[in-house]
Amino acid sequence: MAYRPHGATPGIGLFAIFVFVLVAVPKLNFKLGPVPVYIIDLLILALILKALSLPAFRTRRMFSGTVKVILFLALTSELIGVLTFGTFQDTLYISIRTCLAFSVFFVTGQMVRTPQDVSVILRAAVLGMLITASLMVLSSLPMTRVLVVDMVFSNTFLEPAAEGVGAHYSAGDSGVRGRTLVGVSILGASFINACWPLAALLLRWPWRLGPVWRGITLAACLLAPMGVVMSYSRGPILGSLLILLTVLIYGFKYVRRGILLPVAVSTTVILAVGISSQLFFFDRLSNRSQAVLENPFQDERESERVLAYVEPFQHVARKPQFLVLGEGVTVRYSDSWVVPEQAGKATHATFAMAYYSYGMLAALLYGALMLRALHAAGRRARRKYSFTGLLSQSLLLSAIALLPWVAFGHAPVSTPRGAMLFFLIIGLISSLANFSEVPRPVKPAKRRLHAQHRAPALR
Repeated sequence: MAYRPHGATPGIGLFAIFVFVLVAVPKLNFKLGPVPVYIIDLLILALILKALSLPAFRTRRMFSGTVKVILFLALTSELIGVLTFGTFQDTLYISIRTCLAFSVFFVTGQMVRTPQDVSVILRAAVLGMLITASLMVLSSLPMTRVLVVDMVFSNTFLEPAAEGVGAHYSAGDSGVRGRTLVGVSILGASFINACWPLAALLLRWPWRLGPVWRGITLAACLLAPMGVVMSYSRGPILGSLLILLTVLIYGFKYVRRGILLPVAVSTTVILAVGISSQLFFFDRLSNRSQAVLENPFQDERESERVLAYVEPFQHVARKPQFLVLGEGVTVRYSDSWVVPEQAGKATHATFAMAYYSYGMLAALLYGALMLRALHAAGRRARRKYSFTGLLSQSLLLSAIALLPWVAFGHAPVSTPRGAMLFFLIIGLISSLANFSEVPRPVKPAKRRLHAQHRAPALR
C-alpha cells in the first residue's frame, strides 16, 4: 500500500513565508526611528515561539552541538568587540540578528517533520527563486534594466541602498552583472544555486502537486541557470557546474530532469544569440579567468581568495588569542577610532571572515560543519526506497552548490541573510533524521481490463 503523507506541522505556513522572504526579499524592512526593523527577523521571532510549543524529538539533532559552540564563540567575540571598540548599541543590534540567524538551524529541525511540510517549503523556495532569478536576468539585459531598477530597486523598503543601485545600473547597450533584492550578483546567484535543486525535486514531486504548480516550478528551473550565468560571478557559476557534474556522475533520477533540461535550454539560447552578443557580459568572465591563470597576485580581487587561507595562520602566530575568540562582526559596520585587526586583510572567504570575527576555532568548525553536512546528505542520498533518499539527493546538491560560496565568499558570516540561508540548508539536512521510517511513495500499477487477461489453458 502506498504511503500517504502526514498532515502539515502547525506553523509550517509561517515557516514557508519565512523561506519565501529569505529567498526573494530578505531586506524588506521599515524604520523604527533610526533603526531598521527587518520583516524576516520578526518572522524568525514568531517561528521561535511556535517551535517552542511543538513536542521535542527524542533523538539528538545532527550538528546541534557544533552550531551551539559557534554561536557561543560568536557572542563572546562580539563582547570582546564591545570592550575593544566601544560599539555597544551596534553590537547589541548585530548580536540579536546573529542569534536570529543561528536560530534558523534549530527552528528548521524542529518544524520540518513530514513530507507535507517539505512540500510547503519547496513551493515557497520555488516562488522566491523565480523572483530572484527573474530580477537577475532583467537587471542584466540592457532593454529591461532601467525599467526594473525604476520599478523594483528604487523602493527603499525593498532595497535600503536604492540610490546606489540606481546610479550603478544606468541605461546602456550591453549586458552587465545582474542584481537581485537579495543583494549583489554573487549573493543573489548563490541563493539561486541553493534553491535550484529544491525546485528540481518539486518538479518530480511523487505526490499530487497539480499542473499549475508544476508549470511554475518548471519556469523557475528554466530561469535558474540563466540567472546564475547573468551574475557573471565565477563562484556561483562554478557551483552550478558542480551541481551539473554531480547529477551526470550519480544520476539522481528524482532531480536530474530539473537540472539537465534547464542547462540544455540555457546553453541553446546563449549559443543561438551568440556568446559575443552585447546582450551578454562574458568578457568579464574571460578577463577575470585569464587574470587568475597568468598572475593571480597582481589584482587584489584574485589575491584575496588565496591570501584568505594564508594570512589567518600568519596572524594567529602573532595574536594567539585569536585561536579562541575574534573581534566580532560589528566592527565591519561601525565607525570606530580603533583600527580592527582585519583592516586591510584578505577576508574573501568564510574561513577568513570567521577567523577574524569569531576566532580560529570557529573558522575550523564552519569548515567541519560544511563537510559533515555533505557527508550526511550524501550517505542518505543512496537510499533508494525511502523519502529520506529522495530528499537527500536535492539537499546534497544544495550543499554542493554552497561550496564555492563558502570557499570564496564571506556572506555566511558577515551578513545575517547569508547566515540564514546557510543555516537553513544545514537545518534541512539535519531534519533528514525525521524521515528515516518514511517509505518512498510507490505509484500503483495500472490494472488491466478483464478482456486483456488471457484465460488459463485448459488441461
